[in-house]
Amino acid sequence: SAGTEDVTLIVVQQDDRENHRRVAEESRRQELRGKLLAEAEHSARRNATVAMRWADLFSVEVPQELCEEVERQRAQCNKITASKDKLISEIKNELKAKDDEYVKSLKRQAEDIDQLLLHMGQQFKDLQGAYLEELEEIEQAFLSQRGDLISANKGDINVLFEKRHTLEQAFMELMAERAAHYQTELERHRVNDAEEYNILKIRLETDVQNLEQHLEAMRATYQLNTEKLEYNYRVLVERDHENQSTISQQRRKIARQRESLLALKSRYGDSDKRYQDENVRLTDEYRRVTEQFKDLQAKYRHFELADIRKFQEVWAMNEETVAAKVKRVLHADRVMHEQQLGLTWHAPSDDVFK
Repeated sequence: SAGTEDVTLIVVQQDDRENHRRVAEESRRQELRGKLLAEAEHSARRNATVAMRWADLFSVEVPQELCEEVERQRAQCNKITASKDKLISEIKNELKAKDDEYVKSLKRQAEDIDQLLLHMGQQFKDLQGAYLEELEEIEQAFLSQRGDLISANKGDINVLFEKRHTLEQAFMELMAERAAHYQTELERHRVNDAEEYNILKIRLETDVQNLEQHLEAMRATYQLNTEKLEYNYRVLVERDHENQSTISQQRRKIARQRESLLALKSRYGDSDKRYQDENVRLTDEYRRVTEQFKDLQAKYRHFELADIRKFQEVWAMNEETVAAKVKRVLHADRVMHEQQLGLTWHAPSDDVFK
């Protein structure tokens, strides 16, 4: 993201400034070391010259000449002292420059930290807005699912009631048609055949009993269907309560996730600082290991070339000896075939000597 790129850019710029500062510091250190060595060598020569002149002064007897020689010695000593004072002044100026550079570095670090804090705050606001939008979408999805579920349940209940009403209406019509049909048949048989009235009456009573049993069975079925519908309705109500409970649990879970987010952000800050320090340390370690690896590669190439050269020398030294021995063995084999066995000897191919 843009916030992460800004933070990374600040870290990279800080590392680049630090690298340039170290290179410049090493250059100034080498230059100052060279000046110290040159000054030490020059002072040593002057001190040796002055020390040698002190021995010559004992042979001077004229006071004026002695005074002039002493003044010359004093002038040489003053030059040595002035040279050392100049070097001391340069070192003091270098220390002052180091202090000023340290103060500037602290200011730059403070500015970088302010920039990092600003970018981190912006990232936090962006993440907070994104999580709030995601939370709103989740709540809207839950509400939409709840509405769809309630609508689907109401539709199922209405379909069941319509089906029940249709079955009851068809049953009543069927019973009415059967009763009318039986009444017609009864009248027809009563008119047509009075003698069979009793038999028909018995049979019709039997049919009536069967129909009554069938009616009881249908009533039992109706009661069973009614109980099933009531049970389904209670199940739907319980599911609605469970959905409400699930929504409450999801809201509590979202609250816990927010708390976890705050804890993770805090841990991220600590981890980021620790990883930056670890990155600096690993960078130095990587450079050191890289130098060692390059040195090891150079040594490996050197020993590899030496081993190849030795192998070729040994191979060339032993190749002629082995070829001579092979020829002797072939000659003995030919003699055995021709003289002892009386067989024709066939020379092997030239691959034997390769």
